[in-house]
Amino acid sequence: MAFPTQLSQVTQNATIAGYKAVSNRAPSSKIFRYPLKNIDASDDYLQIESYEYLPPGLSLSPTSFAQNSSDDVEYGKNKIIRGTVILPIPEGIQDTNSAGWGAGDMGPLQTAAMGASSKIIGGENIPAAANTAFTNLFEKAKSASVTGTTQRMIQAFFASKATQALTGSGDFNQVLSRDTGAVFNSNTELLFSGVSLRSGFSFSFDLVPRSKKESDEIKDIIRFFKSESAAQKGAASGDASGLFLKSPSVFRLRYMSGGRPHPFLNQFKICALNTMSVNYTGSGTYATYSDATPVHMVMTLTFQELTPIYREDYVESNGDYKSTIKGTGF
Repeated sequence: MAFPTQLSQVTQNATIAGYKAVSNRAPSSKIFRYPLKNIDASDDYLQIESYEYLPPGLSLSPTSFAQNSSDDVEYGKNKIIRGTVILPIPEGIQDTNSAGWGAGDMGPLQTAAMGASSKIIGGENIPAAANTAFTNLFEKAKSASVTGTTQRMIQAFFASKATQALTGSGDFNQVLSRDTGAVFNSNTELLFSGVSLRSGFSFSFDLVPRSKKESDEIKDIIRFFKSESAAQKGAASGDASGLFLKSPSVFRLRYMSGGRPHPFLNQFKICALNTMSVNYTGSGTYATYSDATPVHMVMTLTFQELTPIYREDYVESNGDYKSTIKGTGF
């Protein structure tokens, strides 16, 4: 099968929205794009830039306990761009934010003990605070001990311990439930447990070369993503040769509209390329042009951000939302 008619007036690294004028571009850096003809500076597209990964380091802020993270590495300003790929915005784009929440249990005895301990630690006169806290705790325990359920609970506790000593197993909660039909009030509540990274962003692109030049461009794009997502062996010579592996490159993704950040779609933090796959039989049948280029390929890229999303990414220090020209935020 021969290629269709060659595209006219198309260059391999066509200028898109002035990106050739970017000063922090490596001498070997290239701008790749697909398709060659149908994306120009007035269209919406996905821009992917590659940078050498820079570790955030181990230092803290001079005035607080804030740790450095990849958010503090300004890849877009002073760091060298290793390459840029311009691709059409794929179908089914979405973003999902999540936070770490989980069920937490604390029984009344634990709550009472923790409360007493906190009062002791927070008191100026520790001996007096300890005496008062434990007196109140024992008074509550004494009042509760006269009830039938509490007395049977005590019996169940010692029965479970005796069974455990004799047989090596004994479940106090099960004994209590079987004997009294009651269990400790665990005061279950959903509690914040920490931040979580957003799930990966997966994009699929149909690559259908319509000319020899576009075929070469697709081949370069595939090679670019494969090489930039691969680890490096590190020092090629010297005493440290083969001892370490260098991190793969990291990527900045931007939805663009007319050469500016898209006014509505989400933004991305610096990402790692977790997986990169190419299906060379995109239509389900093996078919090639005369030079063996597949007629239809599907490239799938899955990125994941290096750092979580925080409220400060949306809101300025004065409480106002950040500029709407940056879209709906992260």
